[in-house]
Order: sequence, then structure tokens, then C-alpha cells
Amino acid sequence: MVIVDFLDRIQQEQPEMISTLQELIAIPSVKADPAGADAPFGREIARALEYVLAWGERHGFTTKNLSGYAGHLEYGTGEELVGVLVHLDVVPAGEGWRFPPFSGTVADGKIYGRGANDDKGPAVAVMYALKALKESGVKLGKKIRIIFGCDEESGWQCMEHYFKHERKPDYGFTPDAYFPLINSEKGQMALKFEGRATADGDGVVLLAFTGGTRRNVVPESAEAVLAFPDQEALEQGKAAILAQGINGIAALALPERNQLKVSAQGVSAHGSTPEQGDNAVTKLAQALAPVEGEEGAWAAVRFIRECFGRETDGRGLGINCQDEVSGALTINLGVVRTEAGKIRMEVDIRSPQSANHETMKTKIADRLRSYGLQITERSTLAPHYLPVDNHLVQVLLQVYREETGDQSKPVATGGRTYAMTLGNGVAFGPGFPGQPETAHQKDEYFAVEDLMTCTRIYAKALYALAKEE
Repeated sequence: MVIVDFLDRIQQEQPEMISTLQELIAIPSVKADPAGADAPFGREIARALEYVLAWGERHGFTTKNLSGYAGHLEYGTGEELVGVLVHLDVVPAGEGWRFPPFSGTVADGKIYGRGANDDKGPAVAVMYALKALKESGVKLGKKIRIIFGCDEESGWQCMEHYFKHERKPDYGFTPDAYFPLINSEKGQMALKFEGRATADGDGVVLLAFTGGTRRNVVPESAEAVLAFPDQEALEQGKAAILAQGINGIAALALPERNQLKVSAQGVSAHGSTPEQGDNAVTKLAQALAPVEGEEGAWAAVRFIRECFGRETDGRGLGINCQDEVSGALTINLGVVRTEAGKIRMEVDIRSPQSANHETMKTKIADRLRSYGLQITERSTLAPHYLPVDNHLVQVLLQVYREETGDQSKPVATGGRTYAMTLGNGVAFGPGFPGQPETAHQKDEYFAVEDLMTCTRIYAKALYALAKEE
């Protein structure tokens, strides 16, 4: 009877839930330079955190803002703490959207906007799930805390700061992946490469090569500017580039003498699933092969073509590997820039449980050296895994299966979620099996029906984890 009561309340909240999500999407919470003591990731991310905490205060929750790094709202009593970790920051919107990316437009039963799926929609679902529990008067024997992170898409400084000042939940989940649940997350290595890229030499000179916005986003566009010795060489080079018939490649002569801009159009995707996208940077490097020179930045372009190519498994760097628990390694070349005589790249690697990061780094450094490149920065995250017989896994699976009838087994992902910061945690939704992936892509959306189903699942899951015994 209690469960029926809070589920009925959720259905009645649908209009308000949609409105709340629209208002949260309207805050363009992309990471920016610090904007004061309480806005370490920029003013807009701070605004998003203030918005959800104000919502919590209006509805009678205990709230706390930890200097703009993160915050939480809390309900219940008891010594044990159940945590739900969500994030409010989003990746840049990019271009080509059907609707303005920060409008929260509702069309065809979907709520469109950057962050609608990753991770503001799930955050709203959890907020209203907890609201339904509170207002139904259910008896809980544990505290439930929704923790809002503000730097998940970048460096995770939010969680580092939060857990320096707050206790870690005993167990919990993050609604930032897929159902039925993710119990295995690959390790991650973030790398920056750098090399000399002067615009000199005989023959065709590479003046600029640019593409991508974030290392964990597959670049959807890239462009290069080339200088040819004369007009005849330009026309021959342009013809050779286009004759390859590579989809999404365009070439345009510039007003500047004997200069040609070559652009590549790809398909964006999350950096943890680069095989689902079409990397414009690696495509551009491939397209430039007929005119490739020896001097300046061409060595770096050759490196991209030969060591990345069109593959996403790291074989060109000699680091491809896989295991039964988490599957195959993936790699994404997310950013390339030429500036001040340097070419810089940002790379995202998701590695299986059995991979050794030090061995991988050594292999990559050896390969880079022969192209005049070097590793300038590196950060790593260890893999995360909870066995299927873990109590948390079993409880969440049961709730999901009862609500959906789907008997799918837990899965592994290359995505990195806050579950690894919990230790005793998993990723739980919001994506359902067979649905298209829209996170980090243009026209990102969260279907209204899925918003309501997720809220029901999260309410039942929180009740099952925190109910009075």
C-alpha cells in the first residue's frame, strides 16, 4: 500500500517534473573559469547547483553547498547512508541542433537539451523520487542523500573536494549510464601529447590543424589550412584530396595566396564509445595523405593517420587488449590544436580490468618519440567492479526487473561514473536496453515516458535500500 501511494504521487508530479527539468537545462552549465570563491567551475555551474539546492529547501530537505564544488540534499534517519550521485555540469553544446540546446524544448514526447539525458534528467528523476517518498510518509531506517557533483565531465575535482569534507555513503548508485545496471567500469587514462609544428619547409606547408572540443567527446568537425607553392599545385592537391571519395570531406580555396582549407565532418559520440561516432580529426588526417609533406606539423598528422587511423581499439599504438569482465580497450582522439609553433592533442583511453596503465604509457611514449611527439600530461583512474552476487546489485536488479519485466544481466561499460568514487556503488540507468545513445551528441533528449519510468524505478530502489527493517 505504501509503494502504491508514492508511485501515485510521482504520476501526479509529471507537469512539475518537466518544468523543473526545463529550467535546469536552461542553465548552460558548461565548465568555465572560476567566478569567485563559490563558483570554482564558472558562474553557470554554480547557478545550477544553487537551483537544485533551492528546490530541496522549498520541499523540506536538509541541504548543503560545499563552496560550489558539490552539494547535497538529504532525507531520513539512521546511521547508514544511502547515496545517489548525479552531476550538473554538461559538455559544450556544439552546433546543428534541431532546437536551441539550452531551451528544454518539448517535442514528440521528448525533452531536448544539452544535459537532458546526461545528467540533468536523471537528477530530476531522483529528486522527485525522493520527494515522493518523503511526502508519502514512508518509514525509513537509513538516510538518503542525493549528492550533486559539478565537475564530472572534466577532472572530478568536485568529488575530491566533497569527500574531503563529507562522509562517503555506505553504498549507492549513480543514474548516469544504462539499465539494468553497470557493475563493471573500465579504467581510464587521459593523455596530452605535444610536438613541434612550425609552418615551414618546402612543398605543401600545414599552417593549421584544428578539431574537437573535449577529450571525452568524438570530434564532429575538424579543419586544416594548407599553403601550396603555387596555384597549379593547389588545384592538383585539391583534386587529389577529393578524388579519394572520403565522405564528409570538403576543400575550399581561400583568398590568401595559394591557401586551401580542408574540412572534415564526422559524427559526435561519447568518448567511452568512440566506435559509435565518426572521428572528424582522424578522417581529416586520412584525407590529407595525398599532399602530406615531411616538415613542420606533418609528422604529427602522419602520427594521427598511422597510429590512430579509423580504428578505435588502440592497435595502432600497440595497446589493444580485452578481457571477459569488461570487454575491449577503446581510444578517442578528442582534441587537436596547432598554435605558437606547437601541435597539441588530448586523448581518452578506456581500458579493461586486466590492463596495466604503466605498460600502456611506455608503449605509447615509444611510439610518439618516432614522430617527434611526447606525453606532457597524464592522469589515470582505476577500473571498478562489483560482482553480481553483491547485495546492492541484487536489490537494484530486482527492482528494475519487477518494474520493466526485462531480465537482462548487468553489463560492463567504458564510461566512467561516480560509482567508482563510492566504491560500493554501481551505475543504474537512465538508458534502457536498445535505446539510441544521445549523451554528448546534438539533439540530446530525455523522453517524458522514460523520465517517469526512471522516477518510479528510483523511488522503489531507494525505498528498498533504505526502508525500516
